[in-house]
Amino acid sequence: MSDQTGGPSAADAGDDLGAFLDSGLRLAGLPLESELRPRVLMHLATAFAMAKLVTDFPLPDEAEPAPVYVP
Repeated sequence: MSDQTGGPSAADAGDDLGAFLDSGLRLAGLPLESELRPRVLMHLATAFAMAKLVTDFPLPDEAEPAPVYVP
């Protein structure tokens, strides 16, 4: 199912985040208490939303990365 913008619906995104969290926990060998799971998913959703703002920001072709600061 998708939302009006063509992206995944909130329910689908929640399922994806849950699967992402489960995979990461399994890979790292970390436990997660069931009562903390909703809070961790909330923070993951926030992090993904912030990343989407950055990655979706349109840059012109002329955009150049900032120079590296060397003291």
